[in-house]
Amino acid sequence: MAAREQLCSTEGCGRPAAFRTTSKPTWCVDCLDDILAGLGLEPAVPFPGRNEYWRTRCLTCGAECDYRLEYLLELSSRREPSCRRCFWAARATQIAYPGGPVSRERLIELLEANGFEAVEEITPLASPEYTLITRCKRCGRQEAMRPGDIGWGCSCRRNGKSASTPSPSKGKHKDLLCESENEALRWWDHDANDEIDFNTLTVRARRVCHWVCPECGHKFPAAVYEMTSFPDCPQCRQRRHEEYERYEKTPVSDLPELLAAWDDEDEATTVMVASGDLRRFACPEGHHPRVTPLTYLRSGCPSCRRNATRQKGGQTLRQMLPEIASQWHPTKNGPRWTPDNVGPDSKRKVWWRADCCEYEWEDPVRDRDKYLRLRCPRCETILGSLAWVDPGLAAEWSPENPLSAWHFRPTASTSFTPKWVCSVNPEHLWEAPLSSRYAGAECPECRETGKSKVELEHLAECKKVFTRVRSGASLRDPAFATRKTWTVDILAKYGDRKIAIEYDGFYWHSPLGKAEVDRRKSVDLLAAGYTVVRLREDELASLGIDDENYLEIRVYSRAPRPAHTVIQVLAWLEGAEDQEANEESTARRKPSARAYAAEGEGFTTRNLPVHQCE
Repeated sequence: MAAREQLCSTEGCGRPAAFRTTSKPTWCVDCLDDILAGLGLEPAVPFPGRNEYWRTRCLTCGAECDYRLEYLLELSSRREPSCRRCFWAARATQIAYPGGPVSRERLIELLEANGFEAVEEITPLASPEYTLITRCKRCGRQEAMRPGDIGWGCSCRRNGKSASTPSPSKGKHKDLLCESENEALRWWDHDANDEIDFNTLTVRARRVCHWVCPECGHKFPAAVYEMTSFPDCPQCRQRRHEEYERYEKTPVSDLPELLAAWDDEDEATTVMVASGDLRRFACPEGHHPRVTPLTYLRSGCPSCRRNATRQKGGQTLRQMLPEIASQWHPTKNGPRWTPDNVGPDSKRKVWWRADCCEYEWEDPVRDRDKYLRLRCPRCETILGSLAWVDPGLAAEWSPENPLSAWHFRPTASTSFTPKWVCSVNPEHLWEAPLSSRYAGAECPECRETGKSKVELEHLAECKKVFTRVRSGASLRDPAFATRKTWTVDILAKYGDRKIAIEYDGFYWHSPLGKAEVDRRKSVDLLAAGYTVVRLREDELASLGIDDENYLEIRVYSRAPRPAHTVIQVLAWLEGAEDQEANEESTARRKPSARAYAAEGEGFTTRNLPVHQCE
């Protein structure tokens, strides 16, 4: 038996397990087949792995559907048919759902609109609760889906809302509650909780801790993950519930503040405050919003509130969602409304234009960052993709991959192992998971060459004048906006300043993709508080970064002068007016990573090859 082989968890089995785990049970292939049999299923294909979808066949109806093993184990504890087609068919006969038959034409329309194809012959369904076996055209997953489920599309196409500025995943780094900016920190009861819990619990911890409502002072216990998801006080919740019940029986005419703004065609005496219908109001500023009475009572006029937010320097669409702002149609929205005076939550319907295929469409502003979060509805590219977040890495995405770098987030799990083309030497081709590339893995053939002799000579000189000099240091900082980790050629200390020195050789750093990586890396390091010095060989163009903590020095590979270069760095750090250093060094300013992306400059859609966008 191999050293790392794990045995089946079934008592008395003793056969090798089909997959490895650290704390949960595992089974051999035969025992997995027995688990399926207990669920009324049989394998249609060999077991693909613990985290993959396993195609099974129902022993009752013959439907072939894909399920993950974890979901199948959960079904074993339920008193219901495991086959989803059998489950929904039983529900449809037991409960009378509203809605008539679903025609064949309607089913075909739903399938085409949402990227599915039918696995079986399409026939009319007696009610919306009956299912059709579908297959996703992108990932190939088969499911028993009701017509309403088909309308949501396959889960492989969903692109849930993330932070306004895309940022890399934290990987195995724990997201500690004490280091987060979560609203729940204001509710933490420091007197009743242990200090060790505050310093060690993560934002998704399930431990029950003590909390204090900042509004009413009520103390109560609740799980950490519940409070970090949506902090709420039981006493305040009860008060809101009682207030809502009272407003359900209170007409608008009984509240002077509502009656004074009432501008609806119905009588105020006949409409209850808690009515869910939209009503017309007239505010003193001349706005006529249509909102529910309870919303107007609690929040006032939405237009006045929005204007007040703008006056206080509220975030605009360009500031909060630069990628979406870059698709604002340049002519069809007129001169009055622009990404600089429209907020990200605006309900205003405006025109957009995709830069990949010039497709134009109309959508409310706030809907662009919801649901599927598509960058282009026609090409089905997504927001926050690898191509937007890290275009330098996306430049090495091979055109042989079935989808482009605009279709995946940097931290996505792909159904295939992506192929890559080295931007330094296009003859270097290899396969690597997207997660490893985004974590910093480079071309395996280039990596074998190690550090250049010139770079090592500069490292030796730095050790003579700086303290705590490190070579190839791996840095991680929350301020990094492009990648979660950057590796620095030379990291040193000069007093209280952290100096990141990068040696940019012409051969490795001349490709357009590498230049963009160098630029974004420098911006990230500056944002994290590092002083950045780039030693760029004479044939390389300047990166165009202008910051008081940034310096570019031209170096010559044919006649390197490491000692002289380090003296220039020291003179700059000390503020000496060394004329020679001033002639040979340049410094330029560049905006922050967010502003850089917002202005649409640099290596973005326009610079990527056509096959990367289509």
